[in-house]
Amino acid sequence: MVVIEAVGQDLVLVLDKYGPLEQQLYNKLLNTGLKVGAVNVKNDALRPMQSKAVLLLDDVFESFVLSSLFNDTLNPHNVYAMGINRALLFKELRKMGYPTPEFDIALDPNVVAKVVRGIGRAYMATPAPSLGLDGVVITWEGSKSIAEHRMYMENSLARVNMLMKAPEKLFNAQVIGDRCVGCGSLESTLLRLSRDIGCVLCTYVIGTYNGEQMVLGLDPRVELTVENIDQFMNAIVGWLNGRW
Repeated sequence: MVVIEAVGQDLVLVLDKYGPLEQQLYNKLLNTGLKVGAVNVKNDALRPMQSKAVLLLDDVFESFVLSSLFNDTLNPHNVYAMGINRALLFKELRKMGYPTPEFDIALDPNVVAKVVRGIGRAYMATPAPSLGLDGVVITWEGSKSIAEHRMYMENSLARVNMLMKAPEKLFNAQVIGDRCVGCGSLESTLLRLSRDIGCVLCTYVIGTYNGEQMVLGLDPRVELTVENIDQFMNAIVGWLNGRW
């Protein structure tokens, strides 16, 4: 495993793995003339640094904490906060004029069942899409059972149940800099939203209600792949040059 020192660099890549794709991204950034360092958090500790950073971690909660260690990060601290607190995300979306669904928050399984009984077919989410626990429930018995199971999970956010009417359709869309992948007719909207909140690398959960598409969640991460590695590099360089 190669560990590249991050001392005295203009940009730091913070990684939890350093495989072939990460090596390619690092080399592409070097070829632009940037002074780039990289830290693998599985091998080394981090302390506050006077530099800019790109956080390419699988865990959004870790990114939320580590974003406070740098002068600036590609996705800023407030975006990670919205990524782990859907209620905050909806609040900010409403302020900016974007539509959001009505929702209830229930902490007790009996209350969850009561809410679902009133809603009917419900989208049962947690505050953080990155937990991977979102889903549609049909009956109050099923929702109560799921809520009871969540009570025993290690992550405290898993025990916070966000309940809303289930959308007719769910899909994910990704923004990578000035590119929108899988966005369809929402391309201009999601690119504008990403600029509004400062999310340069973003995965959105989109729900359709009576033909209207709404953002149901935000994960400030996009998986690095062979297909999007050049988009990643362009997004990082664009951010450093103040394009967004």
